[in-house]
Amino acid sequence: MSRGDQPSAGVRDLAGVAAPGILGRVSRDPGGVALVHEGRDVTFGEVAALAENVAGVVRGHQLRGRVVGVPADRSPEFVARLLGVWGAGAVPAILGQWGPERSSAALAAAGAAAAFGPSSELTGLRPSGEVPAPFPPGVDLGEVSHVLFTSGTTGRPKGIAVGRAAFEAASLAFFEELPVDGADRVAFLSRPGHDPSLRELIAPWLTGATLHIPGSGTAADPRLLAVWLREHSITVVQGTPVLLQLLAGSSPLPVESLRLVCSVGARLTAAALRSAARFAPRAVIANCYGASETPQVVCVHRVPPGAGLAAEDPVPIGRPLGHVRVAVVPDAKLDVGTNGGDGRGDGGGDGVLDGGEGRLHVEAAACALGYTDGTPLLAPGPDGRRWYDTGDLVRRSPDGSLCFLARADRQVQVNGVRVELDEVEDAAGRAAGVVGAVATFAEDGSGVGAVRLSVVRGAGAVVDVEEVRAALVARLDPAVVPSAIEVRDAPPESHGWTSAPPEEAPVLTPEEDPDERLWRVLEDSVRSVLGGSERIDPDGGFFEAGFTSISLMRLVSEVSVRLGAEISPVLVFQYPTLRAFADYLRENLDEFT
Repeated sequence: MSRGDQPSAGVRDLAGVAAPGILGRVSRDPGGVALVHEGRDVTFGEVAALAENVAGVVRGHQLRGRVVGVPADRSPEFVARLLGVWGAGAVPAILGQWGPERSSAALAAAGAAAAFGPSSELTGLRPSGEVPAPFPPGVDLGEVSHVLFTSGTTGRPKGIAVGRAAFEAASLAFFEELPVDGADRVAFLSRPGHDPSLRELIAPWLTGATLHIPGSGTAADPRLLAVWLREHSITVVQGTPVLLQLLAGSSPLPVESLRLVCSVGARLTAAALRSAARFAPRAVIANCYGASETPQVVCVHRVPPGAGLAAEDPVPIGRPLGHVRVAVVPDAKLDVGTNGGDGRGDGGGDGVLDGGEGRLHVEAAACALGYTDGTPLLAPGPDGRRWYDTGDLVRRSPDGSLCFLARADRQVQVNGVRVELDEVEDAAGRAAGVVGAVATFAEDGSGVGAVRLSVVRGAGAVVDVEEVRAALVARLDPAVVPSAIEVRDAPPESHGWTSAPPEEAPVLTPEEDPDERLWRVLEDSVRSVLGGSERIDPDGGFFEAGFTSISLMRLVSEVSVRLGAEISPVLVFQYPTLRAFADYLRENLDEFT
């Protein structure tokens, strides 16, 4: 069908509810393939039918205009649940792949009236009188597209109410800047429940592309994923910089079919860009910058095919998309609205730097409606406009492009997952015997980083590291659980310890044999990341030992920190056993020569 044809009533009516007109703008043949999952072609009509079943369940429980929890995963059913909740006039609260405690806290933060379980049945139904109104004053639930969650300093998930208008504008602007069409095959690689995944999920409806969904085993193993991308001739992928490096490092062959690679979720380093350029030699690589609060992408920097091989840090985050206005503010105390500028080189005036450094602010029209707990999201400027302070420090070039420099607070990105270190400390403080905690973040030059944690036990208390880890797993996203947990004695003068921990004793001691020192570091790092006390088979594969791509990155980060060396994440794929990895380190690190 051409883009001007009319879709079937079922597809049109269902799709148009998600955000005003966003999924109904382009007609889709009900018999056309929307999704491919585990060898099965799923048509637009079949997705619509699945979604209508979901919508019927929501309507049957009279949940129109209320919040419904939707657990995210990589499946056609997740897509259908989102469409069905939208089609029934309810608001989906999109839950990540978390433990039950964090999921329950997220549902409470959103004021959800019910949630879907593993099947299409709703659980936890509550009458409207028992559900608190979670949204900030003045926000109409009818204006809300969906609710996402980010970290909060309280240790509980903080809901972000994303407006329909902002979601629509950002989505359309993204595909206008980076066009995708019916000939494209888009991979669902983003972590389910994160902002980037929504662009992948709506791509078939907005662009006509086909969404390819890898199986869970394939998605967890970059070696299998690289093969899958080639076998399916995937043309468009999104991935964190770490994932792009893992794919490149685990694949002996490039993926020639790729024509667009989007780096999302974290700072793109020159090392990651060079890896992506080798892995996808024919692709435009787009460095995409945004936040859950914006929502979606705010700025894009395009790198032509092959040009990324000569990349140097910092890699620009580029120019704002057409739907958004930004300002670079030299000091948080200055008013952000005065002559705010649009990020295209024509800004200026009080409080805005052209060609300088400052905090990046985004104008309200491109932002979420607010946090569900009422925490202020926007600050008014003297010209009457409101702005969101991203907390990111950037440099503005004379041509209007921006470069990310650093965070201005204790918020960090761990493989595309945002966390406030205060949240990690709060979660650790709930473990028995812990009276204080300090979380730190270590990142190497390739952008691989991990959280490390020191906890202080009270006088006479016994603190079990595995109990601390269990408390963290229950409350945090798995990706940000600290790779190393250290227990310290409380200072004698205080039971409450919030300052930086005392300096650690050197990991490597001179009297040890170099080989013994290296093995101790590696084995301690493995136990720290995987938990438990058992050793893994030194000649067995990392994945066979229970590692995932995320935990392998935590292992690389932990070994890098303990050895004081910068270790590329791709090495665990080039040397995929503990013994092979150790042999490489012994031969190539000065410490062991």
